[in-house]
Amino acid sequence: MGACAPEENIVTPNQDVWTLFSIPADQNGMYSEKVSGTTLSDRKNIYNATSRIGRAYIYRDQVYVLLPESMSIKILSRSNYAELHTIDFSSLQKKPISMAFGNATTAYIIFENDSIVMLYDILNEKLASTISVGKNTVDIITGSGDRQNQVFVANLSSNTISHIDTRTNKVEKQYEVLTGPRFLASDPTGAKLIYVSEGAGKSNSGNSNKSTAGIGFIDIDKKLLLAQMTISTREMDSVDAIPNGLAVTANEWAFIPFSNGLVRVDTREYKTYTTISKNVYSGIVNNDRRREVLVIKDYEIQVLNDNSGLIQRVLQSSLPVKSIIPQ
Repeated sequence: MGACAPEENIVTPNQDVWTLFSIPADQNGMYSEKVSGTTLSDRKNIYNATSRIGRAYIYRDQVYVLLPESMSIKILSRSNYAELHTIDFSSLQKKPISMAFGNATTAYIIFENDSIVMLYDILNEKLASTISVGKNTVDIITGSGDRQNQVFVANLSSNTISHIDTRTNKVEKQYEVLTGPRFLASDPTGAKLIYVSEGAGKSNSGNSNKSTAGIGFIDIDKKLLLAQMTISTREMDSVDAIPNGLAVTANEWAFIPFSNGLVRVDTREYKTYTTISKNVYSGIVNNDRRREVLVIKDYEIQVLNDNSGLIQRVLQSSLPVKSIIPQ
């Protein structure tokens, strides 16, 4: 029997053009740009909002733009970015911060400092039922592949992750996890959920004693918490460091940008982690189609190798970048 190292992705930038959607940090707009090598071109302002854009999602033939301050979600046509519909939460006084799509007909939405998931009927364009989860919801995702009908919610202040089955729309399991779970992702096999917690004494209110961030792994089918461990850059200020995102690659590495550096975790062994660099990134996205990791650093979008985490090239933006969606 033999073993081989994960295959390295080979990038030929000049032969490949792709689209990047971005939300600037200093304005209420959304842009699309063409990417070729290290060049961003053909910038188009595809949508202007009346208030700050929190996040945006592209699902099938529509774009969902979350506007927390306006307490609404704007649904745009993907073909021409015209407004199709508004989901208005103002009568409920709720600020949408994240959403996930458990099936073709239902979106699952969470809100700032809340403890519910609200269901939106995509076909009939109306809000449906709600599901009670933990306190202070901050992230929501679906499983991948055959497990897309499983929805997971990170509850920052109750230190739990809620596991919802879309076939019943009930919480099938509530996992007690490390303090302050904030980011969620599926592993490349789809069998495991990976979460990153920020630790105590940060935005997780109610505990003034600071603790180091952590990572955990859940078997989705068995509904079993497999392992948890603390992670840091091992710098002097690691207990104060705050994770800014989570990206899990096809090579089964988890990359976590901290406020004092970038960490890589082996998602197969649950034991080892490495500080990749001291660069401080405000966000991270796994560009699965291109086998690359994109990280945000002010006016730069750095492209990292999805195995080593080393910088392959840098995309320079004319605007400070808040978030990105690779296509």
